[in-house]
Amino acid sequence: MRRRRSQGGWGAVPWWVWSVGALAGVTGLWQTVEQWPVWTGAVLTAVAAGLGLKPGWLAVQRWAGRAAPLSIPVRYSLAHLDALNPQEFELAVCSLLRRDGLSAEHVGKAGDKGADVLVVDHSQRRVVVQCKRLRPNRRVGDQDVQRVNGTYRHDHGAHFAVIITTGGFTAAARASGPRYGIHLVDRDALERWSDLGEPLYRILRVPDEGTRRWRWVPGSWGTGRIAKVAANQQRP
Repeated sequence: MRRRRSQGGWGAVPWWVWSVGALAGVTGLWQTVEQWPVWTGAVLTAVAAGLGLKPGWLAVQRWAGRAAPLSIPVRYSLAHLDALNPQEFELAVCSLLRRDGLSAEHVGKAGDKGADVLVVDHSQRRVVVQCKRLRPNRRVGDQDVQRVNGTYRHDHGAHFAVIITTGGFTAAARASGPRYGIHLVDRDALERWSDLGEPLYRILRVPDEGTRRWRWVPGSWGTGRIAKVAANQQRP
């Protein structure tokens, strides 16, 4: 059975109506230009300038019924994150990773072997992210770090891991995390990332080995060659 065409909106107007309307508009504009060339030119210039500005363009989109919602950066306050349940917190972390331009997939479930979110960064490195939604006065212990250390390489093939919590970390966890290639994001770092908008890799001081810049190669002036040179950037 053939699907019926959706009704309503400008898409429901037949093509011949558009053709007749366009022809009538062009004819009327031509006659107007012949009678009042100076005034017509001034009006058209003003209209073109107005449409070139953002408010004018948005007005045209709203009139056409095609206005897209404004892009709002993903931001979460600590109070908002504290009100989430563990799974909602994992989804919020996944959204923040995507905000940073990383490929992130939420995989948290029973038997996830320490991985709540799997990430592929700009350097094509796999990263395991574990999320701990705790009360502000609670601490992630060394046993959680050991558990992630035992799975993130062998079970997930990741280059390193990140544990993100709304609480803090014990002294033992802070000591063993870096030794095992596990980055720790406590409540203060989480606020810088989720609410203040600072990229996670900058907070963790992880170099983005996939960042590349264009550099002119000496002696390439005659051939016009430009080499793409990888630059390891460790941001302060």
